[in-house]
Amino acid sequence: MKLMYFEIVENCLEGLNVYDGYLDENINEDFVEKISRMGKFIFMKDIPKPYFRVIVRSKFTIKGSIGNDTIRIILPDGASPDILNEIKNYINNEN
Repeated sequence: MKLMYFEIVENCLEGLNVYDGYLDENINEDFVEKISRMGKFIFMKDIPKPYFRVIVRSKFTIKGSIGNDTIRIILPDGASPDILNEIKNYINNEN
């Protein structure tokens, strides 16, 4: 699974520095397991649309649902969008 590109989310209630990341496939449990290693991991899989969140304190939060082809990335206000490249490189790495 590859992260293809990002779009900024305007007027988001979650913050001022919010992006959607578009994947080339729908999210599956293998993807969720891979990104779970990035930070604090929360996974609610016993609900109709399983939901996850990965928190790397003071850097970013990634969240999404199994079956979607996007993830939401929330950066701290004022943080550089360069962090998005780190996330993209991690996701696109085959390991």
